[in-house]
Amino acid sequence: MNAPQPAFTDEQVVTAIRAAYSPRWDTSLSEEDAAAHSATYRSNLAHYRQHVQRSLDESDYLQVAEKSWGAFTQVIKAIGADHRIKLSSHVGIYRVAGELASLVGRLDPDAESTLNNVTTSAHSLHAHFYENDLTDAVVIHSAGTVSDGIDLLQEYFPPPSER
Repeated sequence: MNAPQPAFTDEQVVTAIRAAYSPRWDTSLSEEDAAAHSATYRSNLAHYRQHVQRSLDESDYLQVAEKSWGAFTQVIKAIGADHRIKLSSHVGIYRVAGELASLVGRLDPDAESTLNNVTTSAHSLHAHFYENDLTDAVVIHSAGTVSDGIDLLQEYFPPPSER
């Protein structure tokens, strides 16, 4: 799927995030802090994605699972930071991902379904790290799904410097 150039206003994205994540005094970021957090999350995202590939090469599927979840969280947190919102809980990240998928669904219902599957896959991989309950083939497939979803999220919600 090719995402169109960003068609969402900042207000639409903030509204979607806030619908999932009840705002508290400590969740709003200054413009300066938002930029710093976003840069950190995007750096972490690149690090986690490299770690996923290295772990795949080494057949370390528990690390593939956990680092795929980590990469997913970092892209969601970066999108939040781009809009001056700090996301810090698993539940918040999971809910915000769902709201972002719903927002994307206004333009492309298939992409909404894809992003919901990505969120479910990422969450399953995170649980697998603790439960070790997925087959290697499922971990590999799910990690690919998450990676593709991260790319899609970055297309729909690029950083401010790329809008």
